[in-house]
Amino acid sequence: MSDWRHWPVLSVGFRPWFLLMLGFATLAMGLWAGVWVVGGWGAAMQGLFDGGQFDWRWHAHEMTFGVGVALVAGFLTTAAQNWTGRRAWHPAGLLLVLGIWLAARLAFLLMGASPFWPYLLSIAAELGILFVAARLILLSRQWHNLMFVLALAGIVLADALFALQRHDGGLAGIHGWLGLLPIVAMLLFIAQRVVPPFSANRLGIPPRHTGRYVAFVLGGGPLLLFVVLFAQPILPNVMPLVGATIAAVVAVTGGYALVRWWHRKVLTEPMLWLLFLGVSVVLVGLAWLAAVLAGLPAGGLDGPLHALGLGMLAVMAMGMMTRVSAGHTGRPIHLPKWLRPALVVLLAVVAGRLLLPIWPGLEPVWLALTAGGLALVYLAMLLVIGPWLVARRRSA
Repeated sequence: MSDWRHWPVLSVGFRPWFLLMLGFATLAMGLWAGVWVVGGWGAAMQGLFDGGQFDWRWHAHEMTFGVGVALVAGFLTTAAQNWTGRRAWHPAGLLLVLGIWLAARLAFLLMGASPFWPYLLSIAAELGILFVAARLILLSRQWHNLMFVLALAGIVLADALFALQRHDGGLAGIHGWLGLLPIVAMLLFIAQRVVPPFSANRLGIPPRHTGRYVAFVLGGGPLLLFVVLFAQPILPNVMPLVGATIAAVVAVTGGYALVRWWHRKVLTEPMLWLLFLGVSVVLVGLAWLAAVLAGLPAGGLDGPLHALGLGMLAVMAMGMMTRVSAGHTGRPIHLPKWLRPALVVLLAVVAGRLLLPIWPGLEPVWLALTAGGLALVYLAMLLVIGPWLVARRRSA
């Protein structure tokens, strides 16, 4: 048997992180669908079992700090390795951080969101990812990429805040979902780097970059919004309006970027329009969040926060994970035919889940269907992309 340090799955960060992210996301969304089928609102609020497992806190925490962190770890450490020319992970260090991340997920599965120590495991994994990314960026003096270090630090801070407020009724407000914003910052910042050249290469058109100011707003705006909402208890009457303004500016700037990047040929390339759609859903979430923070009758936080989550962790994830996995394993960069039925299910899930706050009435059934549908999407991605992630790179 070959040395474990030379296993293909440990050769670069995206391979094990994407594999674990898809496996855990399939399980987590399948369990969440089961909560709505078995117990409805009572189970979702109080937990499916007597121990309190799988209540809304578990769902919010694990989709953000479990699925979201694994997705970011795969993208960011692979991208930082490419930017800096330095290896991100030693196999032993990678296995250590992966093991801590897995231990945290298992602890939350077995014990729910009430005990404190699973959060320590979750934060330890995030600190490991932060150390790896910061080391690459600082050693290479790539100061323009420091935003990623700040965003990862924000995730650690948000997870710690979640842990401290896990028994506080106020967690159901914005603080329970605050960790989404650093992920938004990183993925929008990566998107403005990736989408123009990818579009140019796939469509045979000149790249349509949007410049440093757009990049600054897309990457820095969500981080500033994170800081403002984190400090909301200090000035409760002022911070929401400031946050609404920031969210609106980022949404408008992102809309300008999409128009700038757009070409009619995008519709002929599913992986491209998946990226456009994912960014669009995130921007809708930011605009919706701006309306809620401004006090407009926009239906509360459920809609905008799920728009942010679905846009990043489902739509953008399918496009970007398929692109990265195919490109880095020597496969054609296109959406495999076996993922096309999953794409139809994904679009139905996004539309159904975002319409739910507007058309209430069948919530438990509808939530079970959308959660189950998303579990099937993640499972399809795992079955298609998973074999690529554990196999050796194909020869050119």
